[in-house]
Amino acid sequence: EGKMKITPGIAEIVGIYIGDGHIYRKDNKFQIGFTGNPITDLELFERLKELIKKEFDKDINFKIRARGLRTAFRSKIVSNLLVNELGLTYGKGKSERVIIPEKIASDWDLARHTIRGIMDTDGSVFVSKKPRIEKYPSMEITTNSFNLANQLRTILENQGFRMGNIRKSISKMSKNPCYRVSLYGKENVRKWLNEIGFSNKYKRNRYYKTPDNWRQ
Repeated sequence: EGKMKITPGIAEIVGIYIGDGHIYRKDNKFQIGFTGNPITDLELFERLKELIKKEFDKDINFKIRARGLRTAFRSKIVSNLLVNELGLTYGKGKSERVIIPEKIASDWDLARHTIRGIMDTDGSVFVSKKPRIEKYPSMEITTNSFNLANQLRTILENQGFRMGNIRKSISKMSKNPCYRVSLYGKENVRKWLNEIGFSNKYKRNRYYKTPDNWRQ
């Protein structure tokens, strides 16, 4: 098992993992799984299926169970890549501790694919009201990991995005703190489209359903 080269495709899988993935390691079992929303994540899971086939030569199928979209595959090599080589957290507390691995975070050509994967899973695109502006384009990533929120803000700021402050709120369901990384305004959103984009068609369509004056 040599070291695996981190490709843009693997970087995108890492982003989807950060948002929606889990790893189960016990005895000699190594399972990598993803859960999503059957309405909003269907195209994203089709994309994930293609990426996993291309990067790891594994065939996955997904099932819709109890209102959730689920898929999983077994691979010691992939599990070792994600956990041992990249240092991704897994297991209990994963979502509070997870960050973008340094190997990816320090290389924008990889990081943008990971950030796209995070937006595709944990992001939202919406119109907010601002004083004197009726419809203000907005994008937001919500995470339970304070360190990930800081990291996203720093990486995007270094690439010339205008970033707002991280906002903390308490989740009504889990009572855990979550952190919101926001991008506001036409230029920011347009820059995102040009430099990062979306693989989740639902999120992309949310953008295209927004008022026309954003997109000129």
